[in-house]
Amino acid sequence: MTFAIAPMSAEHVPESAALLDRWYGRARRPRGYAGVGGRGAAAPDHDGEAVISALLGAVGAQSALARDSRSRLAGYLIAAPTEGLGDERPDDHGHAGSALVGHGGHALHPGQETAVLRELYAAVSERLVARGRLVHHVWLPADDTVAMAWFRLGFGLEQLRGLMPVRATGRQPRGVEGLSIRRAGPADLAAVGRMAADAAAHRRQAGMFQPQPEDVLIRQRLRYADALADPCCGAWLAVRRGEEAGMIVLTPAPPGPFIPEATAELAEAYVEPSSRGEGVSRVLLATALAWAYGRGYRQVAATWPTASRLSAGHWPSLGFAPVAYRLCRVLDPRVAERD
Repeated sequence: MTFAIAPMSAEHVPESAALLDRWYGRARRPRGYAGVGGRGAAAPDHDGEAVISALLGAVGAQSALARDSRSRLAGYLIAAPTEGLGDERPDDHGHAGSALVGHGGHALHPGQETAVLRELYAAVSERLVARGRLVHHVWLPADDTVAMAWFRLGFGLEQLRGLMPVRATGRQPRGVEGLSIRRAGPADLAAVGRMAADAAAHRRQAGMFQPQPEDVLIRQRLRYADALADPCCGAWLAVRRGEEAGMIVLTPAPPGPFIPEATAELAEAYVEPSSRGEGVSRVLLATALAWAYGRGYRQVAATWPTASRLSAGHWPSLGFAPVAYRLCRVLDPRVAERD
């Protein structure tokens, strides 16, 4: 099957938004999807046309749409340069050579995903590479059919975003001998910051191998200063024999098409190596969830690296169900050396 490929413009936004809504709303709707085109529970700022217009209007955005032999819209793709993906960590490849297909930045006609995406990506990526953008990221629904189309283009699964419900009551984890949990406040910034920096430093290890320069670790030590003083956020320290054994931080979740209203973000969690495997994180999470329910939160979202030996199996086992994938492709820099 052949497709006619052309750049997108504002006149294509309505039909692209309709395709996006049909794509996300099909039978295999991703768990946690709140609606993009206005039919679900999404906030007004996540209306499909508004989302696509914002992506299309980003500085340096590159776009393409595909039409089949009968001139029907078969798919579209929008990628924009980015100097970072929002969390100020170098594992996002957040530098002058990166680009991102954000949520809502692509939709494909069901059954034609692989063929359509191949043509769209060829057109958009050629322009990105010509501008020195050699690290390409994609956020997409946790949909294996669509992910496979990206995998066939050389992308790999880098992060999972998961969601779990917050209920009024639930099975409480067994206690940990000698462990106590207390709410953390501004005076605990040093302890919370130290463990946040240790969590970041752990990303240097196998199999993540993500660089964490010292300036990043310094920022991590101060990252949660505002959260510790914000009543909409919650942080707790696990203490054992007078020493900090772990911590957890919840913040309001950033809005998005896969994040319903009243969602808290599991912004940080860490357990000291000497206390791992004993259930400390389960006790911390149960404490945080009880507080979250009382504050009106009804879901908790978390994001974790798929290559992490500590996180990849741990968070799903606690009840976080994947709702979104982040994929990445790093191109050989020699392609930019061509005449």
